[in-house]
Amino acid sequence: MQTQEIRGYYNLINMKKILFINLCVLFISCSLIEDLGEIDFTQHVDSNNLRIFGKEDVNPDFLNRVAQSYDAMFEDNSKIDQSMRSHYLTTSLEEHVYQRVGLEASFEKNEQYAHDTNAPNPYRHNCTDFIWEESSGGPRQINEVIEHLLHTVTAVILKLAHPNDWGYMKSSSRLRQAMQEAIDKGVYDISSYDEMKGDNEGYNHVITQEYAYWLILAEWDYFVISGNKQEGMTGNGEFSLGTPSEIQEQLPLGHQLYVDYVEKILSVPDKNTIISLFP
Repeated sequence: MQTQEIRGYYNLINMKKILFINLCVLFISCSLIEDLGEIDFTQHVDSNNLRIFGKEDVNPDFLNRVAQSYDAMFEDNSKIDQSMRSHYLTTSLEEHVYQRVGLEASFEKNEQYAHDTNAPNPYRHNCTDFIWEESSGGPRQINEVIEHLLHTVTAVILKLAHPNDWGYMKSSSRLRQAMQEAIDKGVYDISSYDEMKGDNEGYNHVITQEYAYWLILAEWDYFVISGNKQEGMTGNGEFSLGTPSEIQEQLPLGHQLYVDYVEKILSVPDKNTIISLFP
């Protein structure tokens, strides 16, 4: 990508983030609708105890590809702690965690597309962002899927399974301390979220879930295939480090949080698999 295209791409991403923050603050984002006739999630797939709901205009093939992307995070390897993975999966199932998928073109025509919706019982509060099916594949679509699956992983499931370490409202949590390390060292720039500071809970939710996403993306060495690498940097203007070695060397708290949790529960999805899912 050229520099101007990259800047435009990040502006679009930030606009989406801010819009979703205003529409869907935290888990309250899944607003309760009494009239079940308003529900328009007409399809779903399940992957590793995560229910993935799709709106009626979402291509069923795309919904399956989202599920396959999540499947790719659950391969076995020598670093996986089966007890921790089991606890993670049990939490996701028992807490009725779910992922929402919609059609970007529909949302762009009418923002109520993301408002007037709810999943059937017992799926209520434990969700976060939508994943948008875009008009084409490639890095942008890969980023859309991986980012928002990881938001669900960190801001919902890990928070529920390990609230002391992954709670975003606790300044003493390991997540908050690791994020602060990245901010203090000038690695993570949160200035684009300043307008949210009036909503303390929403603000902390968003800046921590974005931090966790960037951290994992760098540990996975996924900045390039997700289109997040800016020219002249390994990362980008919001998160400047984009490789595992840089995280290990410069953000020890973040790296240890990744090693103690993410690395023991999730596997790094095979890049060729992810690229093939969203060509």
